[in-house]
Amino acid sequence: MTTFLSRLKNIRVLLLFGGVFLCFAAYPRGTDPPRASFIEVNTAFGRVFNTNEFVSNIPHYQAFSIRYARASNGSRWEDFAYNMPFFGVGFYRPFFANNPGLGEPFSIYMFRGSTLRQFTNNLGLVFEVGLGLSMNWSPYDPFDNPENRAIGSRNNVHAGMRLYLEYFASRNFELKFGIDLNHFSNGASRRPNGGVNMGALSLSLVYNFNPPDKGALLRNPPLFEPPYVPLRIDHSVQLIISSRQSRFSTDGTGLLSDLVDHSFTVLGLAYSPMIVRGFRYKWGPSVRLIYDESSRARAWREKHPVDGQLYYRVEIDPRFRNRLSLGLGLAGEISMPIASFFAKLGYNVYHRHLVDSRFYQVVGVKAYLQDNFFATFGISATEFSQAQYLYWSFGYTFSSEPRRLAQRRNR
Repeated sequence: MTTFLSRLKNIRVLLLFGGVFLCFAAYPRGTDPPRASFIEVNTAFGRVFNTNEFVSNIPHYQAFSIRYARASNGSRWEDFAYNMPFFGVGFYRPFFANNPGLGEPFSIYMFRGSTLRQFTNNLGLVFEVGLGLSMNWSPYDPFDNPENRAIGSRNNVHAGMRLYLEYFASRNFELKFGIDLNHFSNGASRRPNGGVNMGALSLSLVYNFNPPDKGALLRNPPLFEPPYVPLRIDHSVQLIISSRQSRFSTDGTGLLSDLVDHSFTVLGLAYSPMIVRGFRYKWGPSVRLIYDESSRARAWREKHPVDGQLYYRVEIDPRFRNRLSLGLGLAGEISMPIASFFAKLGYNVYHRHLVDSRFYQVVGVKAYLQDNFFATFGISATEFSQAQYLYWSFGYTFSSEPRRLAQRRNR
C-alpha cells in the first residue's frame, strides 16, 4: 500500500496541475475587447528567515522568475467583481549565498492575483498568491546531509505571496516593485520538515498583450454588475488520499533518532453542506472521517536472528478503530474564477492518535475540473504549526444547479 501511494503521489501532482491547466486553457474570453495577457521577468533579493539552525547562516539570496498569465479585459462581470483578476504559470529559481547544502532548487508554480487599490490610472496596489512544486533540493540524509533538518525530500511544495505596486509606463510596458514571501516544505510527507521561509524585495518588467485601460476601468463605475445569486446549499463530498511520516519515541526502542523513513497511508471522507449567499463566499459545518496508519504505530530497532544486523521495524496498530478519527468543524471558501481558496477548522471528537492534537486546520486551493467535479490541494495541520500531511482530495458538489450552467446563466 505504501509503495502504491508513493507512486500515486506523483500521479496526483500531474492530475491536479493538468486539471488546473485545462481550466487555465478554458479561461473565459471576451470577443470585444480581445483576450489580455502578459509576460513578466522578475528578480528578487532578500533573506532566508532563521526558522531552523540549518539555514541560520545564509546571509541572503537572490531569485529569478519568468511568468505568463491570462488577464481580465473588462468584458465580464467577474472582471469588476474581483478587481481585474489574473491567473498564470511561472518558473522560479533561487540562488542561496553560503548554501549549507540545500541543493539547487527550482519551482514550477501557478499564481493568481487582483488589484487591491487603484490610486491613479497608471498606479495600483496588487496582491497575489502562488502554489507549485519545487524540485532538485538536497534533502536530509543520515550519512551525506545529516545536518539538514529543514528539507526532508527532493521535491517540495512551494507556496508564495506577493504585494507590490504596479506602474504602467506605457500602454504595453509596466514596472512592479514590492515584497515577496515564499515557503518550501513537504507537509510532513517526509521528515525532517523544518521548511525554508524567505522574504525579499522584488522588481519586475512586464509586457502586456492586448491590455485594457485597467486603471480607468477600476476607477470608474463598473461596466457590468454581478448577477443575483439566490440563497442555496451546495453539498460538497470529498475523497482524501495522502501519506505521511511520523515521530517515534527513542525511549526503550533502540532508535537513534525520532525519525524513521517510513510512509503511512492516510485516507478520508469529508462532507460539508455549504451555505451560498452570493458569488464570493461559501461557508458551513464540516465533518470528516480519517483513516491514518501512523496513529499509535510503533517503531523500534531489532537485531536480525540470522545475519545479526540491526534493522528498523515498524508496526501499525492492529486495532482498526485506533487508526480512525472523526472530526467536526467549520469550512469556508472564497470563490473565484478558475481556482478558489478554502479553509477548515475542526476538532476530533473521536481521536486515538498519540502525536497529533485533536484541534486541526486545513488550508488550500480548489479547482473545478469539469462541471461540479473538483480537486483540492493543501496542508492539514494541528495547533496552527505542526503539519500532518498534504491534503489531496477529489470531490463533487451536489447543487440545485450545475456550476457550468450557472456560469452560462450569469453571463
